[in-house]
Amino acid sequence: MTARRTEENLQTTPVAVTALGEASLVEAQVKDVADLQRTAPSLVISKGTAGTSGFALVAIRGQGNLQPILANDPAVGTYIDGVYVARPSVGLTDLQDIQRVEVLRGPQGTLFGRNTTGGAINIISNDPTDQFEGQVRGEVGNFDYKSIQATLNIPLADNLSSRFNYGFRQRDGFGKSLTTGRDIGNLDSHFARGKVKYEGEGWDITLSGDYNKMKDTGQNIQLKAVNEAVINGSLRPGFSNAFFGTPNFASLTPAQQAVVQGAINGLYLNPLNAGLHSKDNWWDNTARGTLPNAGAAALPADVQALYGVPPFNNLEVYGFAGTINVELGGLNLKSITAYRHNMNKGLNDTDATAAGLLATFSGSTSEYYSQELQLSGDITDALSFIAGGYYGHEKGDEYSRSQIFGGLLRDSTADITNETFGLFAQGYYQITDTLRTVAGFRYTWDTRDSVLHNRQVLGLPYNAPVAGTPTGINCTVTNPDTPPTADTCNQTQNAKFNYPAWTFGLDWQASDDVFVYAKTSGAAKAGGWNLRAGGLPAFKPEKVMDVEAGLKADLFDRRVRFNTAIFHTWKKDNQAIVNSFVEGIGVTQYIQNNGKARIWGIENELTVIPWEGMEVNANLSLMDGKYKSGTFNETQVIAGSGCPTINGVANSCVVDLSDLPLIQLPKTQLNISAKQTFPVGEAELSIQGNYAYVSKQYFNQVKPADQQSDAVKAQYARENELGQIPGYGLFNARVAIQLENPNIEFAGFMRNIANKKYNVRSFSDLYRQLGIAAEYAGDARTWGISMAYKF
Repeated sequence: MTARRTEENLQTTPVAVTALGEASLVEAQVKDVADLQRTAPSLVISKGTAGTSGFALVAIRGQGNLQPILANDPAVGTYIDGVYVARPSVGLTDLQDIQRVEVLRGPQGTLFGRNTTGGAINIISNDPTDQFEGQVRGEVGNFDYKSIQATLNIPLADNLSSRFNYGFRQRDGFGKSLTTGRDIGNLDSHFARGKVKYEGEGWDITLSGDYNKMKDTGQNIQLKAVNEAVINGSLRPGFSNAFFGTPNFASLTPAQQAVVQGAINGLYLNPLNAGLHSKDNWWDNTARGTLPNAGAAALPADVQALYGVPPFNNLEVYGFAGTINVELGGLNLKSITAYRHNMNKGLNDTDATAAGLLATFSGSTSEYYSQELQLSGDITDALSFIAGGYYGHEKGDEYSRSQIFGGLLRDSTADITNETFGLFAQGYYQITDTLRTVAGFRYTWDTRDSVLHNRQVLGLPYNAPVAGTPTGINCTVTNPDTPPTADTCNQTQNAKFNYPAWTFGLDWQASDDVFVYAKTSGAAKAGGWNLRAGGLPAFKPEKVMDVEAGLKADLFDRRVRFNTAIFHTWKKDNQAIVNSFVEGIGVTQYIQNNGKARIWGIENELTVIPWEGMEVNANLSLMDGKYKSGTFNETQVIAGSGCPTINGVANSCVVDLSDLPLIQLPKTQLNISAKQTFPVGEAELSIQGNYAYVSKQYFNQVKPADQQSDAVKAQYARENELGQIPGYGLFNARVAIQLENPNIEFAGFMRNIANKKYNVRSFSDLYRQLGIAAEYAGDARTWGISMAYKF
């Protein structure tokens, strides 16, 4: 395996890592990165965002990121053949023709291309070989599922070979929008990869390219709850004015109030309540997308076309890479040059009903160029090293265009330029034949630049008069570079950060079959900008330090393998999502450095071969964590509260949030599989079952100030209840018969055998602001058959 960027046996690698080979991935029914949650401890992967689908929101040991924007890096890095993938929107890429996948847990700052605080997912595809060979695999199943994968390896000349892979997966949705009749949660994915490799004397070069395109007609999003008090409070003034010429609902007669409330009920509350998520309609919703708006008739044609659009998602990613290895006497030089392109766009109906409360177009396009150099070798018989540098340059744009209560589309757009440069070195010293120490250091320099172009009404000139904005015109950035014109509305933001990463450890080969290690590491997650709320300061890097100790043992004549790791992590300058009052903007949600946290846990992995043909694999993680008391807070502005004036804002009540639970940190996670193989003549029959359990997770937790009213406190409590998902367990199974000649496998498979109705994410962030809370349903039961032919 290559967990430390050098070839090394898994059982003598002094880090917590899970490695899965090609056969294990097939047997565990791992189709994309999200499926890896069922294979490794302390790893959770959520799907479903307020924007587009296709995002893999990965967290390891409680280190994650639920804000997948261009100006905010993930806590867990994804690497494809050594190339860092900057955006989580490519996280759900198909896993085809894979040699192995490695899940590394803990800070990875001293060697890998990009510093990460939570860990890394390292995907290694098969290289070309000097043999003519290939494979074809086809699958069909319920929900009109169909899939074909084809791989062909072709030697081209002496020492020159190539390998090509193509696959597609298609499936109907698990449910439908009962309003439009369109599928939701469907799948249409096409993937291709090509590699060419030349091996010379003392050097080799591999050129590769990959392409993935995915689309669907809406996410598996459902409305979880309605806050009628908020919706009535937002709508009654406007409806009162429309019917009776006054915004004061309380001053209307009971009959007039009934007219207003009846209109609100008919247009909003009745459709919302009719679309609430229930066991009876678990995979259906009533989403319709954006609503028509008569005011859009005066806008440009391309903007008019955005009204009355049903939900959709499109994702296109591709990349090219060149890897060169050169032997320089006793040293080895490696160069990885890469280009990655990412495009995602879509429309999400966040209330998931026909009411049209909130629908958002969102998307981004980015290009990422990277160059990494590594030099490694032995200085003496006892001392070896690896050193190098990494450079990455990303340029792109991102937008979010939301329609609230069927109004005109608002527009938040930003141009982004990210640049990073890092130097690293790590050394290994063999103190004795069995005792080794390791020390590594890295220093990183980041530049984060953004230009905001936010406006109240998409399609109007930036300098057009618009009532109700902070500036009185359509351009809504708070600090424009120059006075806005019809075509320009720019607010430039520049930030630079630099920070170290390090590791130090000691490992001991206690016997041929027992390996023990202890280490401490530090790393940081890059700082960045809040793109959708201009005028806010940049958030700084989030810093993490941990200690870890582990044991790896092969026992009973290698019929039992047991690996365990205990860890304790300290995090400061936490990049927390808070709600607060911002001058010139009002109350908004944004990322700021706020709070210190501790996370601790134990991870166990077990493989047992109790008798011939039987293999049992299990892993268990137990984790917990909390904020340091008094370090995590936010300010709530409460009229008449008597709280002090802070930064010129009266009635600013500071709330201690340090007793809130940590996000995306399940306390218990269990994965277990058992596989029995039987000889059947010259064939082999295998039966495998898997069970995966993850306990309760929080995705949004809030706390009211003591000065808030009882009614407001009740809304906070309800939002907390809605901001979590309960634990769930899933059973999967696979039965296969493998023929020897010809090399054909026939298999039947089933996922979520019990047809468990569960959620993979909740989104309650808008419950007190807009009156809705949503959740994202997990996959329904699927089954099918497959045939694979290798030659």
